[in-house]
Amino acid sequence: MLLVTIDTLRADHLGCYGHAAALTPTIDGLAARGVRFATAVAHVPLTGPSHASLLTGRTPLGHGFRDNGGYAIPAGVKTAAEDFRQAGYRTAAFVSGFPLDRRFGFDRGFDTYDDHLPRGNDPRRTPYVERLADATTDAALRWLAGPAPPSGTPFFLWVHYYDPHAPYEPPATLAGRFRTAPYDGEIAFVDVQLARLLRALDEGEPGRLGRTLVLVTADHGEALGEHGEDTHGLFVYDATLRVPWIMAGPAVAAGRVSATVARGIDLLPTLLDYAGIAPRAELEGRSLRPAAEGRGMSDAAAYAESLYAERELGWAPLHAWRTARFKLIDAPRPELYDLEADAAEKTNRVAQEAGLAGELRRTLAAAVSRPVPSAAVAVDGETAERLAALGYVSGGRGQTASGAARRDPKDGVRLLTRLNRGTSAARTDPALAIRELRSVLAEDPGLLMARRTLAVAYAAGGQHDLAVAELRRLEKEGQLTAEDAVVLGDNLRFSGRLAEAAGVLERTARDNPRFPEPWLSLAEVRIEERKNGDAAAAYEHVLSLAPDHLEALRGLGDLALLEGRLDAAETRYSRILEVEPGDAGALSKLGVLRMRAGRATEAIALFRRAVEREPGHGEALLYLAGALASTGHPAEALPFFEKALAVGPRSSMALNGLALAKLALGDRPGAAAAFGESLRIDPKQPDVARTLKEITGS
Repeated sequence: MLLVTIDTLRADHLGCYGHAAALTPTIDGLAARGVRFATAVAHVPLTGPSHASLLTGRTPLGHGFRDNGGYAIPAGVKTAAEDFRQAGYRTAAFVSGFPLDRRFGFDRGFDTYDDHLPRGNDPRRTPYVERLADATTDAALRWLAGPAPPSGTPFFLWVHYYDPHAPYEPPATLAGRFRTAPYDGEIAFVDVQLARLLRALDEGEPGRLGRTLVLVTADHGEALGEHGEDTHGLFVYDATLRVPWIMAGPAVAAGRVSATVARGIDLLPTLLDYAGIAPRAELEGRSLRPAAEGRGMSDAAAYAESLYAERELGWAPLHAWRTARFKLIDAPRPELYDLEADAAEKTNRVAQEAGLAGELRRTLAAAVSRPVPSAAVAVDGETAERLAALGYVSGGRGQTASGAARRDPKDGVRLLTRLNRGTSAARTDPALAIRELRSVLAEDPGLLMARRTLAVAYAAGGQHDLAVAELRRLEKEGQLTAEDAVVLGDNLRFSGRLAEAAGVLERTARDNPRFPEPWLSLAEVRIEERKNGDAAAAYEHVLSLAPDHLEALRGLGDLALLEGRLDAAETRYSRILEVEPGDAGALSKLGVLRMRAGRATEAIALFRRAVEREPGHGEALLYLAGALASTGHPAEALPFFEKALAVGPRSSMALNGLALAKLALGDRPGAAAAFGESLRIDPKQPDVARTLKEITGS
């Protein structure tokens, strides 16, 4: 049994759901040889809570997982993997986004749970938040090709793809075709990877694909500007709740389209039914097998919610009750939509249908009033940082005054658009981010998300004193989170206030003993203080908290390399590659070690692998250029020097390498220009000055 969930995929952007511009032959092919539900709906427009509903057969009111971050599936709520493992299935999952990290309980019941996310090299993102679809597929294929289980042992495999999530950046092979529709390009990329996965099932064991039930769905959709929302999470309109639901495999008729509304909570009972496993009484969903087989099946109402506005912005929460035809949204200004006549939910009919609205509102109120399992967990700084990098968690805002009316999200969405624009630009275009965030705060000074992100933008723009001042104000108000404190410590370090930085980070580490981030930042302080032993101790402490933490291993490797302990450095970098085979930084540093050992051919191969993995990795580009130049290949080195300068800081080292390559190729004016720029950056280079004088004759 194969379950594929594609993050942020709205149904109407697939070819089989009528999108003419889609490039989704694999998904469309599954629909052609199986059954497609014309209408399928999620219960929450957020990754974590929605997947919790898919995997438990319960709404958020039944499993208690209400938001990304701050929740985990409770121990008393059984999951799909537990059901299948108990029935004798091998269970494995390969997920691609941090909201499904094992810390949130999604690993329970899986023999293999692969939630390893690469560090990445994107300045807009915190490391370890997303894995691209090709890498996730690679991991799943390794599992499928692994040791054969006893004959006849069935499997339950869940593969989750995150790519359609913003920012929309399809790979180069698809970027040109989808230049004006990059969201569709991301979906096309996932379709290609799904084809690889299905092909492996077909080729790995004769007849295995035909014996495998495949179900493809999504956790939620994407607004794409509808109702003023750019992405998802705020509203509960169908733009972010309507998803695909496609099944193919044994006992599934080909080419059928079911009009029965499918709900997220129906997924688990349906899978259990096809597996011949009796459903548990506590499941809130029902099997859709009768509908898939073409038998008559009445529609069941669907509950939906989003607490994002309340938890993260201090605005009003949203709850909804959806029948096959009508949807009631309980908000400060209630909404009622006739979905048959108004699929885009543009005409609010609360006034015209007051009786129906009242009836649905009473039904919704009764559902919401039920006891909800406790699923709340503490949000550590690392979790908050990673979720914030995906546009989810901010750490909230100050409490709304008791009895005060809360903002209707419909009134706040215009602020959220600017807030998201500022958040996205905080590290890449700090000037834009600062303008946007200041304008948001002028209208809603209580938005802590905006204030925290403003500090990040100040830091990215080199205005470290302003970042420190903003964070100190949060501290004075009692709103400084552990994550904020690390940012404060980093900015104090950037400002040269090392003793202050160390004090903040040490206090944060004491107050948050399971949080590794302050120790990583403290190590940086110690390195600047030339206390390498203390820095190494800080990195070792991180490893005691999080074994194989890649940045701690990297830090220890860099210290060993700096001190000439080459064997120790190799051990650390090699361990990184055992955990993350494509880590460009570790590949580059191993290449440096090979160069020092006089093994230039091996070094160049490692540098090339690093650049292939991360074409924008400035350090890898520079190392490759230098290695090629030093081994007599200046023409080949030249473009790599230029790329390194384009993506990274224009350092004197890179400029000098470029100049020497140009000089070797007879381009004396080009060499002189590069040497001249290098000297402007660092005038204290007598050898460079002398060479420049020889070239120019002046």
